Amino acid sequence: MPLIEIPYGAGTRTVAIPDDWLGAVVAPQPVPAHPDVDACIVGALRQPIGTPRLRDLVHSGQTVAIIVDDRTRKTPIHRLLPPVLAELHDAGAQRRDIRIVVALGTHRPLSPVELSLKLGAAALGGYLLVNVPSTDPDAFVACGDLSFRESLTALRPVPVAVNRWVAEADVRIGLGMITPHLDAGFSGGAKIVLPGVCSLSTVDAFHRASAFITENQLGQPNAPLRRALEAFVQTHVPLHFIVNTILTLDGELFACVAGDAVAAQRAGVTYAQSVYGVPVTRRFPIVVAGCAPYDQDLWQSIKGAWAGDLIAADGGTLILVAAAPEGSSNYPRVPAYAGQNPQALRRAINSNRVEDAMQAATGLLWSTLRQRVNLIMVSDGLPQREIQRMGAQWRHSIDAAVEGAVAAQPFDQRYGGVAVIPQAGVVLPVLTPPAGD
Repeated sequence: MPLIEIPYGAGTRTVAIPDDWLGAVVAPQPVPAHPDVDACIVGALRQPIGTPRLRDLVHSGQTVAIIVDDRTRKTPIHRLLPPVLAELHDAGAQRRDIRIVVALGTHRPLSPVELSLKLGAAALGGYLLVNVPSTDPDAFVACGDLSFRESLTALRPVPVAVNRWVAEADVRIGLGMITPHLDAGFSGGAKIVLPGVCSLSTVDAFHRASAFITENQLGQPNAPLRRALEAFVQTHVPLHFIVNTILTLDGELFACVAGDAVAAQRAGVTYAQSVYGVPVTRRFPIVVAGCAPYDQDLWQSIKGAWAGDLIAADGGTLILVAAAPEGSSNYPRVPAYAGQNPQALRRAINSNRVEDAMQAATGLLWSTLRQRVNLIMVSDGLPQREIQRMGAQWRHSIDAAVEGAVAAQPFDQRYGGVAVIPQAGVVLPVLTPPAGD
């Protein structure tokens, strides 16, 4: 009987699944970390994709905004900043003209300790650090309207407000990472601007748009929201250069791309597909999805549901395993929205009859999924009553969840009926029919 280890918060959980039940363990083949992190980053900077070198894009006297992701991402910003800053200074940029802006989205500002750990010593030596929340009315300026005409015809254009230190800079540089993303297909590229450094109302509108996309966008390189955000950024707040990392499942550097916000990001997607993608030949009546490594709260853990959705059969059972030590965190309304009827909730979102559009849109994703599969959660951080409020079942252990789900299956469907995704927070299952089909 295989004993499968599933990452869970700072530790692991295990589940024992009989050989007759186990159909697949969906995990990528391990890839080696790059042997020289600094050489990998410098090599990308010296051979950018679709743009000149950074030092040739910047001129003395120009203001520069370097946008970096926050504590919820594992990007090694402390390793990226020194060579980026060196290129800028080689071009004649002065410290007083460079500001480092944390892309918080709707997350809280970083503490001094978190800033030090995230940015490293190089960033703390006389550069302006911008670490302001999306709710600060004085920190954002209007930059135009975001249109979804090409992809989401049901939505009206929405005004966009961008962090003023970014909008008013002469040169904008984005530092981040590329992983599968449930709304934008993959992270990275221009997403560091929209929604990364936008006002709360803009982030709300951006997430509201996901309520009108009915298909799973995880792992789609040209997802509708990505096309929309890239078109807006290119027109209104051009991102002149990006440096994006692709990490192994263990968080080590695998590859780095630099250059144009679209071309370099797409090149990075190819690397990400090789790291996170796993071919799967069929859907399964029971899928166990461990939400690590992004399982610190409910909001992050929901990412794992979309990996599981890709290979769960209609009417099947999706078991989510999420430590969620921070519970519902800053998104306390999500469980209530998740438990609502999806059609009614979509109408309420469209007519602006919800208290929090962003949380409602995320709840809608969950409630829509709940119409297709049965949802079970195993979590120490989320109370049983909150899980039940979401229209899901609570189980005290993974073994109990699997045993109950298998018992509910017709006897002839139990053989090979269970698939396990140990790290569904980053893994991308790719349905690939067997050769000859």
